[in-house]
Amino acid sequence: MKNYNINLMKLLLIPLSILILNPVFSLDTLTLEQTFSLALKENIDIKISVNNNERARNKANMGNAGLLPKINLLGSGSYNNGESSLEFATNDFTSITDASSETSNINGAIEFSYNIFNGLGSINTYRKLNKQSNLKSIELQIQIEQILIKSAKKYYDIAFLQEQHAINYKLVEISLERYKRIKTQNEFGNASQLDLLSAEIDLNSDSVNLINISIDLNNAKTDLNQILNRKIKTNFKVTPYLKINKNLKFLELEQLVQKNNNNIILEQIRLDIAKTNKKISNSSLMPIIDISGQYGYNNTQSNTSLIRDQSNLGLTGYVNFSWNLFDGFTRKTMLESAKIAIETSKLQLESVRNEIQKDLNVTFNKYIKNINLIEIETRNQASADKFFIRAKEQFYQGQLSRNDFRLAQVDLSQSKSRLNRSIYIAKISELNLYRLSAQIIKE
Repeated sequence: MKNYNINLMKLLLIPLSILILNPVFSLDTLTLEQTFSLALKENIDIKISVNNNERARNKANMGNAGLLPKINLLGSGSYNNGESSLEFATNDFTSITDASSETSNINGAIEFSYNIFNGLGSINTYRKLNKQSNLKSIELQIQIEQILIKSAKKYYDIAFLQEQHAINYKLVEISLERYKRIKTQNEFGNASQLDLLSAEIDLNSDSVNLINISIDLNNAKTDLNQILNRKIKTNFKVTPYLKINKNLKFLELEQLVQKNNNNIILEQIRLDIAKTNKKISNSSLMPIIDISGQYGYNNTQSNTSLIRDQSNLGLTGYVNFSWNLFDGFTRKTMLESAKIAIETSKLQLESVRNEIQKDLNVTFNKYIKNINLIEIETRNQASADKFFIRAKEQFYQGQLSRNDFRLAQVDLSQSKSRLNRSIYIAKISELNLYRLSAQIIKE
């Protein structure tokens, strides 16, 4: 008798300790909208992508492409003090030997330079910089989509495990009630020791399952906290309510995917950049024409020169022309590489289209399957509920065996779990369809 009391105390402490470790009902509630808002604002990967996007936007200007002139302010000065010896080519001037000399020179100018033609290389470079900026913008959108779907997945994992926790806690309560009844019956000789051991084994098994679910629930919260860049140990619960759109059409989604999917758009931009690189390589076959000019002041003074003081103020202009006629086939190699890059980009675009189409088919099939399963499992749970109520009455009246009662108990738990799982898989599939069609941010 004493041994049974000790075992009962242990069994009672298991579910109690779980509730103490995981006080779900006293925590702050996090909604999916709040989860998305926090992810967009605080997620580290999104912040990094935002910075990369800003860097690309800053680079996309006419100056970086070489389309704007360059203006420099120049200045220099020099002074020399020493001895000079001069011998002239004619006898009209007397030679100077080891004469003390001073020479100074001052220069100042504003310099202007501009490339007026380089085979459209600067124009195509400017186009490339803008395409690279667009590329980073699409990469940012893809990063946001991935973080949102990852956040939603973890959010619904928590919602699913919360429901599983409630289901399994109810299972423990039923098993505990059964154990206490059989224990009382055993004390009065109306139940065998085998019946009592069977009830204890079932209670232990249900309690272990509840503990494992509690651990999984806490781990899922840790994962979501990391995504949201919050303190890892922040505890919370999520609202289990969700609404599933059951009216998504495959053909409509397919059209949206081919038109709006960001992964496809990303590869299209990469193909455009490869084509632009080829145009930039083609520009190296053309001549280069530059103009430059200076407006400046120059002053030179020397006590040993025929001209003691010389000054100049004025404008000087230059036109430079160059044409590389042969460079050891370097340009030819660059053009061939550019053509190969274009073909590679075309293949990558085709591969991404096929991959996205496959993802759409698989995700939509999963979505439809679980929508149908929700209806079936809802009816099945209602039947399992009724069956368990009757089985419980018959078991306590001695009209049903312990194995049949346990089977009814497990069937009810499993039917609830299957319905719970189908609901959350359907919702995640729905969100993935929005992601594939570039609608997840709007939705």
